Amino acid sequence: MIEQKDLPLVSLKSMNEVHFEEVEIINLLLEQIKSKESFEMVSQSLEKLLEHMQQHFEGEEKLMQDFQYPSLNMHKSDHDKVLNQLRYAEMQWRNKKDVDALQEYLDDDVIAWLDQHIKAMDTPMADYVSQIG
Repeated sequence: MIEQKDLPLVSLKSMNEVHFEEVEIINLLLEQIKSKESFEMVSQSLEKLLEHMQQHFEGEEKLMQDFQYPSLNMHKSDHDKVLNQLRYAEMQWRNKKDVDALQEYLDDDVIAWLDQHIKAMDTPMADYVSQIG
């Protein structure tokens, strides 16, 4: 689980709101795993996380394009990498139904990535957009 209060904040309120929404979905997934919800329920939430992250990244990438952010390609590359990892985790979940592997992926990979990505990628991008805009 990740607490919203532990999430790094950026200088754009809209980005923080999107990050908070993502945390809610991640926590919902972890809670469903803990309470042994059905395969279908967990699968729906995992799909919701994937869709949310795709929309999240598309929005950020459009913002970076609009403001001609110099590190757009590097930032987008990080988005692409995590989306591919999430797609792979979803495929593994659907094929193997391994609840422990899914929980480990969310706890160890997704939460750590989100924190690091916000600090290293989103914070400088939000500051750039705030200064230009």
